[in-house]
Amino acid sequence: MRVTARVARIHFAFLLFASSVWAQSFVAKPLNDLGADKYKGFQGGLYEKGGNKVPADHNAAGLALAAEVKPVRGKFVLLSIGMSNAAQEFSAFKQMADEDNRVNHASMVVINGAEGAITACAWTSAKDTPQEHGCNMPRFLPNQYDRIRDDLLKPAGLAEDQVEVIWMKNADPRPSVALPSKDAEAYNYERYIGDMARAARSRYPNLKLMFIASRIYAGYATTPLNPEPYAYEYGFSVKWAIQAQIDQMRGGTADAIAGDLDYKKGLAPWIAWGPYLWAVGTTPRSDGLTWDRSEFMPDGTHPNPQGREKVAQQLMNFFLNSPYAKWFKK
Repeated sequence: MRVTARVARIHFAFLLFASSVWAQSFVAKPLNDLGADKYKGFQGGLYEKGGNKVPADHNAAGLALAAEVKPVRGKFVLLSIGMSNAAQEFSAFKQMADEDNRVNHASMVVINGAEGAITACAWTSAKDTPQEHGCNMPRFLPNQYDRIRDDLLKPAGLAEDQVEVIWMKNADPRPSVALPSKDAEAYNYERYIGDMARAARSRYPNLKLMFIASRIYAGYATTPLNPEPYAYEYGFSVKWAIQAQIDQMRGGTADAIAGDLDYKKGLAPWIAWGPYLWAVGTTPRSDGLTWDRSEFMPDGTHPNPQGREKVAQQLMNFFLNSPYAKWFKK
């Protein structure tokens, strides 16, 4: 028994060492620090021209829609959708928000609709089951918006027309093609973002705002579920989808990848970052954010309670300070 336990400890230590070495082999600047510089030919910044501020026209539209977030029959819902990481992180955030006296508990209800193993494709259809929609899922699953309606909203005395704000974080399992390939996962996920935005708006007639987060650091991953560089490159997917909406609303045509994101026609919510969570391991971002191996589960992909708490705090800071989230505060 002692020998077996010792071998197990050595094996686990080796995995930690190996994952740390792998982490160092992936070098990239976080998008918010990359600025006008480029990664594989793609300009950084969270928004256009390498900047991190919401462009003036998109900002004005977001503020106007944020001002319309009001109770329907006394309540409105801040809902999360997404996969396991999102479910874990938003659960920690919900608990934090529920216990914070700065938060609007009078008319806002925070609902965690994200679910383990329910990855991006499953959220792209407003009516079909994932299987009917052609998604490769591990088991039969109901339509995810039906699940939220039946298992989360109805038991709380709520309805779909009370969902007015969404936080979304998602991913595609086992990606295999990185940028700059024209078939890269980053483009595939940009398409999913557009599809998810339209599906959510179809189900929630009063949905106004969707805040999107990309993955946290995945340089410690010990499985191919969703390692680097994909976690990092999802940041470009989000950036591009947001820019597609901005360009379309300026009078352009619908983006060939993200699709029609016209919020004035009620086809999609207004979308923006909220917040950006990626940092390159223990190297501090300009704002100090880091990700240590001790903040992850053994798979190096899912955050442990410490890591979830870190994301929850980032979310709290975002919603308490965002000009688009005055409805969040007491």
